[in-house]
Amino acid sequence: MANYAYMGKGVVTLELEGGGSGAVDIGNVSALSFNINENIIKLKNSRSGGGGTYAQVNQIESVEVAMTISDFSPDNLAMVLFGETTTVSTVATIEALTTGAQTFEMVFAGLNEVNTGQTVTVTAYRVKVGAAQGLGFIGDDFGALEITGEVLIDTSIVTAGKSQYFKIVMDEVA
Repeated sequence: MANYAYMGKGVVTLELEGGGSGAVDIGNVSALSFNINENIIKLKNSRSGGGGTYAQVNQIESVEVAMTISDFSPDNLAMVLFGETTTVSTVATIEALTTGAQTFEMVFAGLNEVNTGQTVTVTAYRVKVGAAQGLGFIGDDFGALEITGEVLIDTSIVTAGKSQYFKIVMDEVA
């Protein structure tokens, strides 16, 4: 059996939905994870004593994306503070809470350090990015923007067998 142990590194880009401005590298992302929330519906066995499960349905309820971004760029701050950025000369101003959460296509172009550079690309077609969980400006450690978002359906994808949510493309291990 091939060794598929994984330790990932890579670049995360976001492209604003309907923006047409192209994908933007959001800088150093030290953590990226997809959290899959499952809804399990069970039918109790009523045919005999002792209980148990007669039937079960497992449904994906939602898929959450969690990221830790360590680049406090004006655009990243505006994104996670639901704000807007203006730049005059060399000074950027971020006006917080002037917009709402935005939806992006997110691409992770990475590699697996365990398998000497095996490429891994994750594309989430529509991610609604939430607000920063905290915004620390004083501390003895590097600052980080902890954010979550939800993967939403892309109804423009209608090909049978193709996901309307996200896909993972990776090199096979020899």
